[in-house]
Amino acid sequence: MIHYYTNREISEKLEINLARWKRWSRSFLPPDPLGGMQSGYARQYAFKDLFKVYLGGHLLSHLKLSVPESRQVLDDLSPWMKINGFLALNGANGLSAEMSGPSNGYRIYFCPVRATGTHQKKSGFCYLIRKTVGMQSNELATGLKTREIFEETLIHTDATGGCFFLQDPHVRMINFSPLFAELINTLNHRTD
Repeated sequence: MIHYYTNREISEKLEINLARWKRWSRSFLPPDPLGGMQSGYARQYAFKDLFKVYLGGHLLSHLKLSVPESRQVLDDLSPWMKINGFLALNGANGLSAEMSGPSNGYRIYFCPVRATGTHQKKSGFCYLIRKTVGMQSNELATGLKTREIFEETLIHTDATGGCFFLQDPHVRMINFSPLFAELINTLNHRTD
């Protein structure tokens, strides 16, 4: 059974100001077909909509993107999130138990697409998605040395050109797995 959340329920559980949550919702979701100021129906969110609004709010408040830039990032990443199961959670309260922890460390790096010609404008973003698939640690006399093994997915760029993500001064990063796990754990455990 799919669980639906109301604005007030989400606001209380996530400790986000209700007016701010509603503003984010209007920014990142289409108008509610059942809702409206005078309809008498409160908007209800399935998890996929709730997560899009939460991620969009993170982009706005923590990474200081504008609303159009945040929408662009959400639009660009939505197919990847759907393929990797982040938008299709089911189970008790609509949340999947196996997704409740950061089992795979996903980090998403993104930066603006750079114009190559003199008259071209920048448009959109390019993305590097890193998935941690293994860790090896060795203890040294000077400390701990860790080797991370990861897979990379490039979106809107290719391996030879585009953004050089870790060298670009304009790169931004979403620590995706911990952000996702925090949302799941908060929705599962907080009973305000």
